[in-house]
Amino acid sequence: MDFSKPELLNLLFLTIVLLLVFYIYYIWQKDIVENKFNKDTFLKINPNYSSVIKIVHFILKLTALVFLILALAGPRMGIELKKVNREGVDVVFALDVSKSMLVEDVAPNRLLKSVQVLSKTIDKMVSDRVGIIVYAGQAYPLMPLSFDYSMAKLLIKTISTDLVNIQGTDLSSALMLSDSFFDNNERSKIIFLISDGEDHEGNYQQLSTVLSDKKTIVCTINIGTESGGPIPIKTQSDISYKKDKNGNVVISKANAKALETVAANYNGAFIKSNQTNDMVKFIFQNINILDKTSTEEEMFSDYEDQFQWFLGFALFFILLDLILTHKRINFIRHIIKQ
Repeated sequence: MDFSKPELLNLLFLTIVLLLVFYIYYIWQKDIVENKFNKDTFLKINPNYSSVIKIVHFILKLTALVFLILALAGPRMGIELKKVNREGVDVVFALDVSKSMLVEDVAPNRLLKSVQVLSKTIDKMVSDRVGIIVYAGQAYPLMPLSFDYSMAKLLIKTISTDLVNIQGTDLSSALMLSDSFFDNNERSKIIFLISDGEDHEGNYQQLSTVLSDKKTIVCTINIGTESGGPIPIKTQSDISYKKDKNGNVVISKANAKALETVAANYNGAFIKSNQTNDMVKFIFQNINILDKTSTEEEMFSDYEDQFQWFLGFALFFILLDLILTHKRINFIRHIIKQ
């Protein structure tokens, strides 16, 4: 099941605000009842008063609101499995998540800018399979090659420097893991390495045998500035900056030369930019020059709306709340007549 208007699900955060407001109101009213009134007198005036009933009413209203929001988001379910031919290439993004990517010489920082590039690129993809890995001192898979762009968008939101505990830059591991994603020798293969290039020093001629297929292209994107900036270290109460053994603040500078060498060794292109649109354009320019291969994929189609179920549950809880409220109104009318 998915939603035709998933952005409306953000309204669910409203329930958190309502919970907080109700809690404050509940504590305030409880304090008045217990401290401003004589308990016996108050119960004689309103013998049916119950703080539990108030909580029940609130829960019923809140539950109804949740189901209404879900109904508005347009829940739907695929009811037919069809085979669709997609003509494209296989693309793997290898994203550097070392601590130096937290430097803020590019707004908001190097890592978040890279995630933004990935997000906008995936938004424009139509028929290419995409895979994602993250690397620092070691490489880890985030998503295997897939046409599921929605899942890719969700997963890249989880990217942080905490995903890889081992610091450093193991480029060999990143390339080998990226290469292991490719499972179809007939499709064109391309790897996009996104990094600030720091700690990427080394003899890259030795990496020429890492990729199993010599036709695999590696393009590199250098993000960050040559002047660089300090590496922030966040604590619970403050933000400090990484220092060397002598107590001096470490300045992380982008290394374009290292990434240029990597691209040249794998017949790829290189770009140094801090502009999102330029980097996205670069990615598609290199994808579009590759030969496209048709791939058959099974996917659900002919979606059927399921909002009526959620709307029905919402109406049920609303009616239940009204029934309880009606009983209280009858009690008030009885008091007035007396």
